[in-house]
Amino acid sequence: MILNISNLTVYLQGRCILQNVALDINRGEFVAVLGDNGAGKTTLLRSILGLVPGTSGIICIFGQIVSWHTRQALRRRIGYVPQILPFDASMPMSVREVIAIGRSARVGLGRRLGSNDWRLVEQAAADTELAQLLDRPIGQLSGGERQKVQIARALCQQPDLLLLDEPASHLDPAAHQDCLKLLDRLHLQYHPPILMVTHNVSAIPVNCRRAIVLEAGRIRFDGSLNEWRCSGFPLSRE
Repeated sequence: MILNISNLTVYLQGRCILQNVALDINRGEFVAVLGDNGAGKTTLLRSILGLVPGTSGIICIFGQIVSWHTRQALRRRIGYVPQILPFDASMPMSVREVIAIGRSARVGLGRRLGSNDWRLVEQAAADTELAQLLDRPIGQLSGGERQKVQIARALCQQPDLLLLDEPASHLDPAAHQDCLKLLDRLHLQYHPPILMVTHNVSAIPVNCRRAIVLEAGRIRFDGSLNEWRCSGFPLSRE
């Protein structure tokens, strides 16, 4: 088992965001966490990353309990693609340099990357169809290309768990579909356990087989995607 969450409750600014959440993620699973805006999806990911302390409950990843003392070491093994990554269009960093941030996260900040690390950067770029853009400034890319860079950054970290926060929600229709196909292809190729949150039922990759529905901070459904589609839960189809 990769991830085990037991009775997680999170309060932020006096408001209950997650209540008694319990779930398990096994090796190779591709799981979609569904729910409308405000359901607690992003807070769930941030709790797993150790960025939001739980009021009660336990999060265990790779057999270790997430705590202030363990979160840094655990995060080296977790790839994370945030919903929106603010960036400066004038930023002088190249695509290669942004992807390499994932390797730095894995080997340790401040450590010099070796030849194998740079090989993994180039492999991640090839896997995400960015090989021809490695030397281009990040500010010159389209929204879809920038999202691929963020996925490549997480991929070259060689994550043992991949967390995705609304990875396609802000993209135009063509880039949206391209992103979903990319996630399917990467999962089939590398089989990383993936936990992806989305409020949009059209943003679920084909290879995703399991759905968890969050409603007002509680899990209302956990089962196969086909079962959920027959369950009648009303979610956005934006």
